Amino acid sequence: NDTLAQLRVFLPDPPDQANFYRYFVRIGDGPLLPGFPSVTDDRLFNGQRFELPLARPESRETDFGDLDLSTLGMFTVGDSIELKWTTIDEAHFNFWNTLEFNAANQGPFSSYTRIDSNVEGGLGVWGGYTALYYPLVVRKE
Repeated sequence: NDTLAQLRVFLPDPPDQANFYRYFVRIGDGPLLPGFPSVTDDRLFNGQRFELPLARPESRETDFGDLDLSTLGMFTVGDSIELKWTTIDEAHFNFWNTLEFNAANQGPFSSYTRIDSNVEGGLGVWGGYTALYYPLVVRKE
């Protein structure tokens, strides 16, 4: 389909340290939504330039029956988007990674996933983000 494209990011990862990333995408004037999964670490590409596919985010409020599975995760060529690329600490990564794993691991026979948290006596995460914003237009190469 000539009207659809998959977004790819080329990431130059710094060597000799563990790095953790999270991304968000805004399409047009819409909300800034996290991708799914929205987090990754550099365990497989530490210190290298790496290509990472990024899926078009869907609102968590979207009913599964309303999704078009033939275009799921794809962007429309010509869309104006904003990519928010963040570097996060390990506690943030562990929280979002376990939360997203739990969200994707549903069903009557799924096992319980303990969400990792660094908030004593509560569920959540305390930390900070380093963010860069990239305005982009989706195009084919």
